[in-house]
Amino acid sequence: MKIKKVIGYGLSSPFQNSSYLGYLDNSGLKNIGVVEVHTECGLIGYGEAYAGVYCAELMDSVVNFLQQFIVGMDVDTRKVHNKIFSIPYIGRNGVLASVGSAINIALYDIIGKNKNKPVYKLLSDEYKSDVKVYASNGSSTYSPKEIEEDVKSIIDLGFDSYKMRIGYQDLETDIKRVEIARKTLGDKNLMIDSIMGTINPAWKLTDAINVEDKLIEYNPFWWEEPVHPTDIDAMSYLTSNSKINIAGGEALNSKFEFEQYQKMKAVDYIQPDVTNSGGFDECGDICNIYDKVAMHVWGSGLAIMANLHFSISSKNVEYLEIPMMKLDITDEILNESINVKDGCVSKPDVMGLGITITDEIKEKYKLVKNSNYIL
Repeated sequence: MKIKKVIGYGLSSPFQNSSYLGYLDNSGLKNIGVVEVHTECGLIGYGEAYAGVYCAELMDSVVNFLQQFIVGMDVDTRKVHNKIFSIPYIGRNGVLASVGSAINIALYDIIGKNKNKPVYKLLSDEYKSDVKVYASNGSSTYSPKEIEEDVKSIIDLGFDSYKMRIGYQDLETDIKRVEIARKTLGDKNLMIDSIMGTINPAWKLTDAINVEDKLIEYNPFWWEEPVHPTDIDAMSYLTSNSKINIAGGEALNSKFEFEQYQKMKAVDYIQPDVTNSGGFDECGDICNIYDKVAMHVWGSGLAIMANLHFSISSKNVEYLEIPMMKLDITDEILNESINVKDGCVSKPDVMGLGITITDEIKEKYKLVKNSNYIL
């Protein structure tokens, strides 16, 4: 099979839960970036780029630029990835690397459809029957009461692990929010994300140490992005000295960057994302150098499915993130529902990824420009 054309576009979807406040000053919409790879034999594969959350307006132009390098190539995931990665200076990181991840995902979708297999069976012969998941919500803007209600809602949905955000409100309020989360969860897992890759200005090491002293008594399962993800020295210090497991990695694009984290011992739990960290092949290489992996997800159902297939295929993936800010578009593009039972999600019974995006869906969720959140 040869690649005939590649198209990229952004879509905008409302949240199913209109009370979700994770996007401050938002328009009630979340943007996603989608790539379609078309083959000469008529098969179409879909992929999502995490970068599209922040710059969906660039998807068309970036994909149009990249397709000149790969149209006419065979559907060979490694060769196409290497072609994009080898573009000097710009192919290895940033927006191009994220869009390249989506292209890799779409190619695997095509191969799965062609072979009548789910993607996880293409990735490994020793795939798992399910993967542990955690409910990712706990908006940084939620009050202690809203955190309590949020925790109760995810327990009702079958989750036994919950991640909340801190860092936007004052520390005293944040600690009250953590306290009520722990009380409501009981002995279930509590993950805490300081979102320092987003908050500006980010905490310095001294700030993080002060916060850690107040978090320890609530026994977090991990503490994510306690400082800015580029502050590797501070991440390394906390990993070596904190009594809390340190997590991070969603901001990284390639195996090279993940290797720097590994060499510096910058995290206990690494958090790659198939839609941002090079696609399935690159993430496979990344996970081979880490024992504790928790896949990051912060997109649509397409992003969840891509990371679910990878998680099922990888023995090193311990947890998969399931965003609670569910988008209206998700149910419409999934060929099979994602259901949580006893804190796990089972392997999907689909061909390829299990995603379909029709022209009607594209029109219904047409991109609304400049609707991304402001923090």
